[in-house]
Amino acid sequence: MTREEFCLTLGIEQTTLQFWLEEGWFGSSSAGEAAMLSEVDVARARLIRQLLGQMGVNAQGVGIILDLVDQVHGFRSALRRTSAAYAASFDNGGDGNA
Repeated sequence: MTREEFCLTLGIEQTTLQFWLEEGWFGSSSAGEAAMLSEVDVARARLIRQLLGQMGVNAQGVGIILDLVDQVHGFRSALRRTSAAYAASFDNGGDGNA
């Protein structure tokens, strides 16, 4: 979706989105002027709004929280890959000690 559609969906101003982009709160694929924003970006923006609004987190805190969320997602992906590889070692007739 375009930046305009994104802002309309979230009920935010373009300047707010620009600030969030400048803070680096979205992936690099969203950083370009003509970049399209995704549903994942919408979910992330909703989290940002909740952190800034209801939870009263400041901008620096939002950046830290988003970094931690990204790390957790990365760890979960790595764990899934490791679990799948471990399970595959049993499926291939192994004893799990790959």
